[in-house]
Amino acid sequence: MEYQLDSEDGGLRRLKITFSSQEVLAEWKKAALPFGGAFRMAGFRPGKAPLEILEKRFFQQISDAATDALVSRGIDRALAEESLVPAAGLRYEGDRARRGQDFAFSVEFCVLEEGNLPDLEAIHVLEEAPQADPVQESLFMRDILGRAAERVAVTEGHPQDGDIVQIEVTGKMDGRVVAGMNTGSCRMRLMPPRPGEKTPDLDPVVRGLLVGETGTGTTVCPDNYPDPSMRGRDIDLVVTLRGIERETLPVLTDDVAKKLGFRDAGALSASAHARALEMDRVHKYSEGKKSLQNRLENLEGFEAPRALVQQCQREALHRSRQYLQHQFDSVDKLKETLAVMKSEAGETARGKARARALLLGWARVAGISVPEEEYERVLSVRAARKNMDVESYRQGLARTGELFELRAAMLEERALNELMKKVFRP
Repeated sequence: MEYQLDSEDGGLRRLKITFSSQEVLAEWKKAALPFGGAFRMAGFRPGKAPLEILEKRFFQQISDAATDALVSRGIDRALAEESLVPAAGLRYEGDRARRGQDFAFSVEFCVLEEGNLPDLEAIHVLEEAPQADPVQESLFMRDILGRAAERVAVTEGHPQDGDIVQIEVTGKMDGRVVAGMNTGSCRMRLMPPRPGEKTPDLDPVVRGLLVGETGTGTTVCPDNYPDPSMRGRDIDLVVTLRGIERETLPVLTDDVAKKLGFRDAGALSASAHARALEMDRVHKYSEGKKSLQNRLENLEGFEAPRALVQQCQREALHRSRQYLQHQFDSVDKLKETLAVMKSEAGETARGKARARALLLGWARVAGISVPEEEYERVLSVRAARKNMDVESYRQGLARTGELFELRAAMLEERALNELMKKVFRP
C-alpha cells in the first residue's frame, strides 16, 4: 500500500491511497470465501468452486466486501502513521476494487490544527436548586396509585382528565398527507394543562369526540420542519377516537401503600416528591446543557476551520435530501427546497462546527477520550440492528465516512458532559 497526504488551509486534508493488484487479489480471495463455502454447483465439491465461477454469481457482493476492507485498512493505517484524527466524516472518491487491477481512491477530511482556545471553563451556566412541581408530584402520586387502580373501558360520553385514550391522527396540507404528522394507533393520557402552558392543539379535538367518531382540527407546522415552504402554515388534523379507559384510584392509606411496596402512606408520598425533585433536576441540567451548547455555537472571536464548516453543511444537506426526496413528486420542487435549505444550513453549520471545534480542542487539552469499549458497544448495537457482523459494518462505515463522524460525535458529547461539570454551578 502507498499513500500521499496533501494539506490545505482551513484544516483540509486529502489522502490518496493505492493498493497493488496483488494486494487486491489477496483481499478479493478473502472476500469470496464466504460465498464459496455456501455455493453448490455440479462438478465441484462444496467450497471448491473456482474464483471465476463465484465472480459470475457474486461479483457485486465480492467487490463491495473487498473494497470496504481495503478502504478501511488503508485509511486506518495512513491516519495512524500520520497521527491524524478527523474532526468529522470523510468524503470518499473512487470506484470499487476489481481483481487483477490496482485499486486507488482518495478521501477528504478535516482536522483541528493546534491553536489557542478560549477559556471554556470560565463560562458560567447557572445551576438552580431543583424544586418539586406540585402538579408533577401529583402526577407521580397518581402513577404510583395507578398500579392498584381499577381500569374500565368507557363507551359513552366524552373523554375526561386522566382518561387514557386510543387515537389515530393524520396530518394533511392541501389534501396531502404530511410526513411526520401521522401517529397510526397510539395511546395518550389526557391531563389538564399546567399553569402558563398552552393547551396542545390535539387536546380539544379529542375531548370533543365520542368513541368511534372522527373530528378535525388544525396545528401550525413547526419552524424546524425540513421543508421550508411548509413552515408556519396550518396543518389539518384528522383525529379518530378508538377507545377510552378510565381509572378509579384507591384512597391513599397505609394498607394501600404497603400493597404497593412502601412502608406506609408517608413513604409513598415521599417517593412521589423525590421523583418530582429529580425530574426538575434533570430538566434544569438538560436546559443548562442546551444553554452551554448554544453559547459555544455563538461564541464570538473564535471560528471553526473552514473545512469543518463545509463538512457540517454537507452532512446537514445530505440528511435533508434523504428525508425530502420521498416527499416530492417533482424533482424541480425538491431542488428548489434544497436550495433554500442550503442557505439556511450555512449559518447553522458555522455554529455546529464552532461548537465541535471548541469541544474537541478542549477534550484534547483536558485529556478526554471515548473508551474503546464504549465505541465498540455502540458499533455492536448498530450492527445488530442491521443483522451484520461488527467488522463488516465497521468497514462499510469507513467508506461512507460515517465511522469517523460517529467517533467525533461521541467525543464531542463526552466533552460537553465533562465541561458541564466545570461550568454548571450556582
